[in-house]
Amino acid sequence: MDIHRTLKPMIRMKLAAAAALSSLALLTGCATPLAGKAPDEAARKVMLQNWKNASYNFDAQIGFDKLVFTDGDSKLSQPDIADTIDQVGRSVRVNVSGAVDAPGGRMEAIPELRFERRNLLASIKMPLQFHAQDMSLLLDPSAVDLFLPSLRKQSGKFIRARLPADMAARIPLKEMYQAMPKIIDDAYAQVDKQAFSLQPLDAYAGEVGAHYKLRMELSRQQEQKLTLQMLDGLAKVAREQAKQPDDKSGAEAMIRLVQGLIKLEPTSGEKSRTVSDLYASRGGDLLALRQKIHIEAPEFSGDAYVNVRYSHYGKPQFVYQLSESDIVDFDKLELPDWLKDTDKLLPGDHAEAPAPAAAAEPQAQPSQPQAKTKKKRKTRRAQ
Repeated sequence: MDIHRTLKPMIRMKLAAAAALSSLALLTGCATPLAGKAPDEAARKVMLQNWKNASYNFDAQIGFDKLVFTDGDSKLSQPDIADTIDQVGRSVRVNVSGAVDAPGGRMEAIPELRFERRNLLASIKMPLQFHAQDMSLLLDPSAVDLFLPSLRKQSGKFIRARLPADMAARIPLKEMYQAMPKIIDDAYAQVDKQAFSLQPLDAYAGEVGAHYKLRMELSRQQEQKLTLQMLDGLAKVAREQAKQPDDKSGAEAMIRLVQGLIKLEPTSGEKSRTVSDLYASRGGDLLALRQKIHIEAPEFSGDAYVNVRYSHYGKPQFVYQLSESDIVDFDKLELPDWLKDTDKLLPGDHAEAPAPAAAAEPQAQPSQPQAKTKKKRKTRRAQ
């Protein structure tokens, strides 16, 4: 009897502690960054957190599920040709793996173009890195050195191209990056709230460990408006930071040029839509993005997809750890003649431009002996 009396209080204490811990866990689970938020607010929160914590690895796949030419006047719409184009479109895929380290100002991307069918596989990779400190792009050209023999002398090395210092100084990259969270949030806040929804978790959510699946469905017009708003925000930052506001070659001018090109794109095709599914963790980290893009144009229609998966948050892993011994600058390469002459294709003055004027001077010299000959004839007649 004494043993039972002793055990009962202990059991009650354990049960009470377990209940308290369960309640605490439940409350903690509810108090997540996304708990209680409307779908549009939750989606904006996930996207902002992904931008602010831009330190991760990513793996992406881009391709077509369907590609059909619908222009009746084009030979591409003929059944046999159309079927071949559709098959080729389905067989081509772009894989991109990489890492982003925004605090360190470094990004790596390894795009791979693949053509894959049964018993047939062809692919080409072009690893590259971007370093924000000196505005340089580093590229591994090994895949094309077969066509550029001079590159084989630099086998295994990355080619580095730097933006000219005067041009880099006119691009306020740091300020634009810091302004992006507000620009993103303001732009998505203008989107119709009906475009956002909270979806039930599916098998893929379990695969990536997601606790939320948020959907965003935008028309072509909505996407264009969203992009233009973001570019407008960046242009304003560039203008505020510009030392010479009227600089036609500064960052603002370049952004305005991109805006103009986007405005030229046709927004026709009411059926063109992009459905984006955001898979987020309990803490609001973006674990995966899956997009289905339906394109409806006068010439063709198609269904494309973009799948991106994120990992190693806070500790991105770079495939290439490059030192100066692994790099050769572009201006130190021995280029073939056809590449050396490419600057002549660009508008503007070149160093060789004065040559024709210099060549014209000797043409005037033969006129002098002719004048002397005439004088001699006059002298003879006078004699």
